[in-house]
Amino acid sequence: MKRNRVWFVLAGCMLFYGAMMGILFNCAGVLINNIIQTEGYTSSSISSYYTLRGLVSTIAMIFMAKLLTKINIKAMAIIVGLTGSLSFLLMSMYTQPWQWAISGVLHGIASSLTMLLPTSVIRVWFVKNRGTFMGAYMMLSGVIGAIFNPIAGRLIISIGWRKTAVILADIAFSIVFTGAMLIVRKPSDVGALPYGGEEETASANTASSVKDKHVPFKLGTYIYIFCSITIAGLAIQMVSYIPQYASSLGYDTMIGARMTSILMIGNTSSKLLFGLCSDYVGLWRSIQIFLGLIGTGTLLLIVGSGVPALLYAGALLLGFGYMNGVAHSLVSAEIFDPDQFEIHYSRINMFSGLSTAIFPTIMSGVFDSTGSFKPVFAVITVWLFAAILLLSLRKRFGIVRYRPSNDTEEPDTAPTE
Repeated sequence: MKRNRVWFVLAGCMLFYGAMMGILFNCAGVLINNIIQTEGYTSSSISSYYTLRGLVSTIAMIFMAKLLTKINIKAMAIIVGLTGSLSFLLMSMYTQPWQWAISGVLHGIASSLTMLLPTSVIRVWFVKNRGTFMGAYMMLSGVIGAIFNPIAGRLIISIGWRKTAVILADIAFSIVFTGAMLIVRKPSDVGALPYGGEEETASANTASSVKDKHVPFKLGTYIYIFCSITIAGLAIQMVSYIPQYASSLGYDTMIGARMTSILMIGNTSSKLLFGLCSDYVGLWRSIQIFLGLIGTGTLLLIVGSGVPALLYAGALLLGFGYMNGVAHSLVSAEIFDPDQFEIHYSRINMFSGLSTAIFPTIMSGVFDSTGSFKPVFAVITVWLFAAILLLSLRKRFGIVRYRPSNDTEEPDTAPTE
């Protein structure tokens, strides 16, 4: 049973993340869109939901990272699921646009731990093929989202958005609760070993909580990661603008819809593909490969504006930018002290969250000024390929695999580099 426990833990993480992201996060847009249409609200009147969800998630991430190490992991997962589900449940009772701000705050709090919690667990349960399993659990959110989005749409048509919000909240919490019962913080808690680990590596699992000591704020490292890896996250901010981009090129709505659908294929597959690639090719080389693919995608979207097939190919490769979440997890696990993983990882995500909150405003401003998104694609393309070069120089910036101070430096030739 102890040997098989790792698979139950993985299943628990997949259920938790799949319900939180695939149902509560991905289906929110379906609800909000119908609410606007049926209640006669304007998009801006309930935009506080999205604004506060993102802002609160970014700010709360730092505090939640410390809280995560002090509270029982099962209880924390249940609290997160309850908070996220409550944000949907309350929607069914709202009668004024401003009330959606309440759900935005609640969902933002829940979102701050939606990725951090399962990532911190999988990091210590998987020594071998960590990238593959990180990608696998994150990929599930896209799969569940693809299943529940049309279900939510049909429910709205049949019983209305208020009852649909209640049903989605109930389903999501039920799945999260089931997953929480399977999650264990670290193998040593149940006398087990991590996947791919032997007795001598099991001791690494003691480094799974933030100790009561100051965690240095490594601004230079955070900026390096932002410039060389988070750029993939900025690239996918174009996702919401793909239909508008197709329209600006003179294409009908169907072309934009196809581009978006194809892009989501890249979204779903990129996480697992990147995880596999990092395990067999190496983490840093994999990041460079995927940045190159994403850069090729943005380039195709520029030069292929007159050829739909090239636009489809560009959209697919742009969708690979969703590997960004897996990359942040694996890089944080590689270069930071395991005792401080949660804090450093949350800080990196905070930087990412702030940048992605600002970037859409910049994109909209460029389009309003020029009538085209091509200048934005051009800047992102140059940045992506420059980031590949920057990653080649990572050792000069002191970005190397973490080793305890009593370890001697060894050649950086392992598969994870």
